[in-house]
Amino acid sequence: MARSLFSNFFPRVFVTVVLVALGLWMFQYNWRQRPIAYNDYEYSVEEAKRLQAYPRAQYQHGLQAWFQNDQKKAASSFRGAITQDVLYLDAWHRLAEVEDAAGRESTARDILIFTTRLTQNVYRWKWQQILLARELGEENILFQNANYLLSHDVLEQDALQMLHSYFAGNEEAVAGVLESAHWDAYLRWMMRLGMTDKTLKLWRRLIETAAPGTDIGLEYAHFLLEKKRIAESRAVWSRFMGNEYITNPGFEAEITQIGFDWRFWYDTNKNWEINRVSDNTYEGGYALKIDFRGRENVSFHHVYQIVVGEPLERYRLSYAWKGLDITTDQGPFIEVASYDKKGLYLAGPMMTGSTDWQQEVIDFVLPEDSWAATIRIRRRPSDRFDNKINGTLWLDDFRIERMSPKTTDSRSND
Repeated sequence: MARSLFSNFFPRVFVTVVLVALGLWMFQYNWRQRPIAYNDYEYSVEEAKRLQAYPRAQYQHGLQAWFQNDQKKAASSFRGAITQDVLYLDAWHRLAEVEDAAGRESTARDILIFTTRLTQNVYRWKWQQILLARELGEENILFQNANYLLSHDVLEQDALQMLHSYFAGNEEAVAGVLESAHWDAYLRWMMRLGMTDKTLKLWRRLIETAAPGTDIGLEYAHFLLEKKRIAESRAVWSRFMGNEYITNPGFEAEITQIGFDWRFWYDTNKNWEINRVSDNTYEGGYALKIDFRGRENVSFHHVYQIVVGEPLERYRLSYAWKGLDITTDQGPFIEVASYDKKGLYLAGPMMTGSTDWQQEVIDFVLPEDSWAATIRIRRRPSDRFDNKINGTLWLDDFRIERMSPKTTDSRSND
């Protein structure tokens, strides 16, 4: 019986002692982790020794030493962190920086190659590796990681900026190391920074070696037009939209609001509303409808298109319009004005009252050294008491044809 009691008692005591010892050890271990959890370090020699089994603490002590320019202590701390956790990649990268700063480039390069292979499909450390690769001249890693970030839409702007500065702004060199799928992103980046001449060089390479999509093509044409690079813009636009003087003349396609397409904007006060409609057209399946709501004496200039021509050549603009109860003495009208140079302003007749579809024409000549004009729908404010414009205007079938120099019959507001 005594033996039975002993055999039951001893295992229980043993288990209890083990659990108590484990609990004490866990308490001590976790108690030491307080500065780690709260990031509240003393950064003393004693603390570094006390926390030498904790890789995160070793890493933080290494950073502190690095910021204080103590390379030897920093390297020791980073190595301590790696000893405790061989996959502590942040510590590996910091150690590589220390080794490079100490002139041990070979060691730093070995670390970079090791971590790059280890994280081949992980973008968490790609940027650190890029910066280190740039410092060490490891171009394969530099370009590979930059393309990886671009492929995953991570730090896109930073990667492009880094490559552009690495090659001292040489867009041909940057394009040479970028995968062709990322040329669009590089072009958009340069557009945002207004690098017009450089974008032209990249665009030439793009159309020679790849097939640019319509979206980037129209964006680029719009960018060039905003920079008053009219000939280049029209060449890009025509590649995707054809060579007609007027884009989307009958409003058959959705309006893109960019480049040489129609552009319009709404009024937040709802004084007018602009829509493509299919229920009342002059030709084709769609027309443009403008509803004036009779609330204000509006100054309207909110629908326009830029068209390209040649200096001193004569052109004829034709269009069709229909009105329903358009009020006031100042009705809408079509105007043709210079876009890139002064010297051209012509206006068609006002469109008022109610009328079925009818056509109008405006002949115009582009001024010397002028390559573009603006076709705009306008309405000037009225000076009369009854001046709040109401009614509906439909527009359709805008056309421009080049005329012989003898063509006359132009309309002007002068």
